[in-house]
Amino acid sequence: MQRFYLPDTPLLLEGIIITDTEILHQLTRVLRSQVGDTYILFDGKTPEDHVYQVTEISKKSISFSYIKKVEKNSELDFELVLYQAIPNKFSKLEYIAQKCSEIGFSKIVFFSSERSQKLILSENKKDRLNKIIQESIEQCGRNKLCQLEFPTSLSLEQWDTLNIVFHQELDDGSIPIKQLSTKTGQNVHIFVWPEGGFSDDEVAWFQKQNFQRVYLWERILRCETAWVVTGFFLSQSH
Repeated sequence: MQRFYLPDTPLLLEGIIITDTEILHQLTRVLRSQVGDTYILFDGKTPEDHVYQVTEISKKSISFSYIKKVEKNSELDFELVLYQAIPNKFSKLEYIAQKCSEIGFSKIVFFSSERSQKLILSENKKDRLNKIIQESIEQCGRNKLCQLEFPTSLSLEQWDTLNIVFHQELDDGSIPIKQLSTKTGQNVHIFVWPEGGFSDDEVAWFQKQNFQRVYLWERILRCETAWVVTGFFLSQSH
């Protein structure tokens, strides 16, 4: 059943009327909705879906009657945050925004590391990323948006948080990913390199901050792959 994210529309038991032109276009032109069709609507504020049925269609609005509420458990019980050094292509940011939303990340922090490429992120491009996140949660069944941040400098929260940075060699300071464990409810921050990797100074800073270094594999994973492996692993084992 098609889902629609409606953060500014009260989902009323007596029914609702949608006048948003973008949603109207998708319902009437793309999905070719008819009276009697049912859709899932959610507001992103609660872990609930609401099923509505189309009762009337006009050129400027669609009316719905309320059918039922569906209780869900589609969110992680801890905060999973990706700190991603800005990659060299905007298409990679789009991929990261989409897949982070599906896996269950609560936030993505795109920051500029020493070896990040210069990538201009206009407000239109940031809006595009947020739109991708919205479409992703509508399709995957999730209820909360993954938040985006673009800080000029990093400010880390140290409260009961496991900070992870990847390491290409297994040594005394790193552990294999299968040994990675967290406390119940402990938040996890994952730091991922750009294409050229983190610099020696950045690695030294991570070590000074007592980050947990994680060894993934003998192969070197791409910046848009490493966090997928770790994020999904943690979502299933937390």
